[in-house]
Amino acid sequence: MLWLTSLLFVAWLVWAETSFQFYEQSLGRDLGLSVSRVSLIAGSFLVPYGLLQIPVGRLLDQGRLDRWLWMAALLASGFSVAFAFSHDLPGLMLSRMGMGMACAVAFPASALIARKTLPAKRFPLAMGLTDSLLGWGAAFAAFVPLVLPTAAWRHLVIVQALLLAVLVVVPVIVLTQGRTVLVCAPDRHRSQSADPWTPTAVGQVIRACLIYAWGGGFVFGLAQYGLISGLRGWSGERMQWMSLTMSLGIALGMVLSGYLGSCALRRGRVLLTGTVLNGLALLALLQLPNHASAALVASALCLGLGLGAAVLAFPLAEEGAPQGHTALTVAIVNTTGTVMGGVMAIVSGLILQASAPGDVMPVLMVYGLLALFGVAIALGLVFRPSLDQGLS
Repeated sequence: MLWLTSLLFVAWLVWAETSFQFYEQSLGRDLGLSVSRVSLIAGSFLVPYGLLQIPVGRLLDQGRLDRWLWMAALLASGFSVAFAFSHDLPGLMLSRMGMGMACAVAFPASALIARKTLPAKRFPLAMGLTDSLLGWGAAFAAFVPLVLPTAAWRHLVIVQALLLAVLVVVPVIVLTQGRTVLVCAPDRHRSQSADPWTPTAVGQVIRACLIYAWGGGFVFGLAQYGLISGLRGWSGERMQWMSLTMSLGIALGMVLSGYLGSCALRRGRVLLTGTVLNGLALLALLQLPNHASAALVASALCLGLGLGAAVLAFPLAEEGAPQGHTALTVAIVNTTGTVMGGVMAIVSGLILQASAPGDVMPVLMVYGLLALFGVAIALGLVFRPSLDQGLS
């Protein structure tokens, strides 16, 4: 129950972060802010979130998970309320930075709870379910403005804050009241005499980071189809539906990849299939005519399904890393994907600013190279003997 509750926190952070793109224009109009200042508010969440992942992961490996979880959720809820009542740029930025700092606990905490409470062979599936919330949360964020197009952004943020308190803070406190829950201890299945960080362990984590960098670069860099939509002249409604389709594809792809990746020997083939599918879908999205609506939607779904294979980075890293470092390892991989996503988001903005309408060649070159990079990493995994055959 604690793990399921932690999933709600992960889903909430994705919803809170991605929903901003759907009300940023109304926020800018209400407060008279320029596009550049609104972009500063948008980036205020991910920067502290990414920077704190690794130190938070280290602390989680050594402390009380339940306390970290409800305190972080309470802080995120409080900062959301502060954001809703802010009326100037410093207040908006500081409150959104506070949300990002508090949410840095959610993902590594959920991964560590799964590692401590579920069988080892179920960890890939658990991470698939957890990371799929990236897709479900983004899909929900895209769905809300479709059904509530006139909702005020302040009201939406207040509702988000109340839901986090009711669905996460209160249940975690009730579930753990008067109990000592999940005080971290060494994993039983590892050798107690193992060298903390061997070259093999470091290499495994680096390989996993490269996989997740490929996935994060695509997910955040394409900016929920803002780049492709801007160059191809799609309407706002069409961009929302394409974003919703891709997000659902990511969610389904991560769950499926996590399930298939429970067998270590299959992970290379699953990742290779995902990277190839991702590359072909990108090509279709850039080259198909705008009137081929059904084919474009199918391509968006396939792009998301292919990106779902990136979730295999977490079991690969965790099973290669030394004992007692689950949260830290997950945080390192997640930070890599977030940083790469931020870099590619900047690159996408530059491409959109410098390219003429209809000119998709820069996108094809940049993201085509990223797609080939993913295929190369997957091929290396296919032809590399797995370190964890004993768990397969």
